[in-house]
Amino acid sequence: MALHRALDLTSELKKRGDAVTVLMTRGATKLVTPLHFQALSGRRVFHDVFAGAGDDVYDHLNPARDGDVLVCAPATADLIGRLAAGLADDMVTTTALAWTNRPKVLAPAMNWRMWAHPFVQRNVRTLTDAGWHLVGPAEGDLACGEQGPGRLAPVADILAAL
Repeated sequence: MALHRALDLTSELKKRGDAVTVLMTRGATKLVTPLHFQALSGRRVFHDVFAGAGDDVYDHLNPARDGDVLVCAPATADLIGRLAAGLADDMVTTTALAWTNRPKVLAPAMNWRMWAHPFVQRNVRTLTDAGWHLVGPAEGDLACGEQGPGRLAPVADILAAL
């Protein structure tokens, strides 16, 4: 499953000495808990725009202020569509909109039929035209039991892109 590879990516980045701040969509929190990523990154995980703000009501903007590179891995068809539409309805899309003048990497993962859909391809073109760097998807066995393009790129490929 692609989200498990995101855990591996977090671990590898941390091993390299990178400071990793993890942002999660609501859907991602249904598959793996923020605590998993917190344990691997050693840092707070952002998964709710309104959580943990305390005295800083703009706390949800801090990831966009502090980072060197934004990596969306795995980028589902839904996330790609929301990014391409310019929506800001969760931590990932809010951060992406506030991310300026720094690299952004998109690593798609979905069923091959979804990847081939004209709307998804249009949304990917919109994002690459806006400066996103595309890594993958890879071809092979998919979580649904089918085969084709749609696997999250290998962690080594994502690391090489960074």
